[in-house]
Amino acid sequence: MSEHIEVRLPLLREFERLGWDKNQIQYLPEWKVPRSPSEASKREAAMSFQGFPVDIAIFDNPSNLGNYENIQIIVETKAPNVEEGINQLKIYMSLEPHTLLGIWSNGTSCCLVYRTSQGGYYVERNGTIPRPGDSLIKSGTNKLKWNDLISPTTSDLKKCFTRLLNVVVSQDSRSTRRDDQLNNLCNVILAKLEGDKISKFNPDAAIEFQVWDTESETSQKVRQLFQGMKIAHGDIFLNDSDNDINLDDHTISLAVYELSKFRLRDASLNAVSEAFQVFRTASLKSAEGQYYTPYPVIRSVVKLMEIHPSDKVIDPACGTGGFLLECYRQLRESFPSMDDGDAKGWAQRHLYGVDKDRINVKLTKAMMLTIGDGSTHTYLGDSLRKHLWNTTFHELQASLAPNTFTCIVTNPPFGQNLKMSAVDAKAARIEIAKKSLKGSDGGFSFHPTKYEERELGILFLERCHELLVLGGRLGIILPETYMFSPSYAWLRQWLKERFTFRAILNIPMEAFQGFCRAKTNFYILEKKS
Repeated sequence: MSEHIEVRLPLLREFERLGWDKNQIQYLPEWKVPRSPSEASKREAAMSFQGFPVDIAIFDNPSNLGNYENIQIIVETKAPNVEEGINQLKIYMSLEPHTLLGIWSNGTSCCLVYRTSQGGYYVERNGTIPRPGDSLIKSGTNKLKWNDLISPTTSDLKKCFTRLLNVVVSQDSRSTRRDDQLNNLCNVILAKLEGDKISKFNPDAAIEFQVWDTESETSQKVRQLFQGMKIAHGDIFLNDSDNDINLDDHTISLAVYELSKFRLRDASLNAVSEAFQVFRTASLKSAEGQYYTPYPVIRSVVKLMEIHPSDKVIDPACGTGGFLLECYRQLRESFPSMDDGDAKGWAQRHLYGVDKDRINVKLTKAMMLTIGDGSTHTYLGDSLRKHLWNTTFHELQASLAPNTFTCIVTNPPFGQNLKMSAVDAKAARIEIAKKSLKGSDGGFSFHPTKYEERELGILFLERCHELLVLGGRLGIILPETYMFSPSYAWLRQWLKERFTFRAILNIPMEAFQGFCRAKTNFYILEKKS
């Protein structure tokens, strides 16, 4: 009782005096730190767990009170002396990995234990309690170098990206829209990749992308790396708003703290693929037909395509590049004798992607840069509206030449309400958009001049047929109704005249649950001579 009255209550009053909101502070009931990693796993699974009680816990925002991902400060008053208090805080902070600061006080002195991005601790024995907005991140005594970085596991990177998006960037003072936050977070990751590239070639120098002495200095170095990335890869930055990273210094410093310890460039393919799923889900615009393709589906359908070193592959509606990365991953798996240089050279020359969403294109390029720059042929553009290529999407004019790809794998936007107008279809000269006419023999033909609005998923079939070489393979996810409904009999005739069906893979409706209610299949078609 005396500890509560003599130490904890005065500390609580001091926090409130300094500006901390009482609604972001928990002390009754006491916050529990998991006793072990296994107990932490139980907490993550929303199960009951054994924990050490701490006297005070402070969260980043009142709305996040009680969320372990948002805890920032823990305070202890129980240990009998400073040294034991410091050791106890270090133990608790190791078990509560999102905590940035531990405070021990006996009522007269105050000791602060900061976590550093290098994985150590920075101790202030006679410290001052920080105010809201003060940096809770400290630079370590020794600066990080290339050989200090660790190769992230799949779990490491996925948790890091999730935290960056859901915790760090979401509270930025300058960027409030989700699209803008995602775009700027991608810019930070690109700056990290630029920093990794420079450090790899100069391993004895301090890495630029790490926590420095002040948030301003950290932010300045990251912004400089970003400008270097813009010079080296100008094709990635297709938006006027990409002149700078539009995040405040505090957010950038937190992002650097989360990312700096990892060797992001040349991370494992599995880690990159699963981690970027976090961004794929965040970038979805279901009203525009952007549906998240689950990784098990991507993995299974790409395996059926049997990607070979001789293949030239395109996804004309690539989204955030899931199929492209998986094609590269499975090629490496199927041909282990390919060294890194050969494989990356193949990606640079043989992988193509197109999407009309700027953020999707940037995410695809960032992901391919992570595995070793296979981003060369990822373009912003509209694969269907060819009449715009000459004026708006110049790169598509040269790169999407007819009869040049041996393999296409894609999940195009589809749906009853996702259609191209008859005017656009005529301008783009899409023959499959001409009005279908049923003959007396039950067969179908197309009106010579009259066009009608047509679903996007159907239009992509014609574009894919045009892009493929003779004998080229098309793997495409489409609604089941296209192949079985009487109203699409004309489409099935069109397909049989141009393709040989090689396989149909059933995709359970649960695969797209939460994104799209249409029953879909994966079709493998071969272009006829």
